[in-house]
Amino acid sequence: MRCVQIALAVVAACKPGGVSKVDELCSKASAMYAKCEREPGMHPQEWELVIDRWRGLCRAVITGETSQLLPDGLGIYNEMADDVKAALRTQAECTAQTTTCADYQACDR
Repeated sequence: MRCVQIALAVVAACKPGGVSKVDELCSKASAMYAKCEREPGMHPQEWELVIDRWRGLCRAVITGETSQLLPDGLGIYNEMADDVKAALRTQAECTAQTTTCADYQACDR
């Protein structure tokens, strides 16, 4: 019975229509960030937290929604000036379209 309840909860949590455009964009942008900005010597779990923070900040600067942010990410977001949020949004939109680190780096220009 417990398995049925869990399965129903998982199904109910799924969004109709699949992944949102913002989630897709931020996922692609964070994947390129992970590929092209890797910090040598950083513990893999620390790196995953960095990537997760970037993905959450990406969603926040595009949608204004911050409920998904952990306290440190929320603090970063709240301290950002509007022009920084706009630049991060532009950066995410650009990097989400890249497939190589050279293209990714070009988004900084």
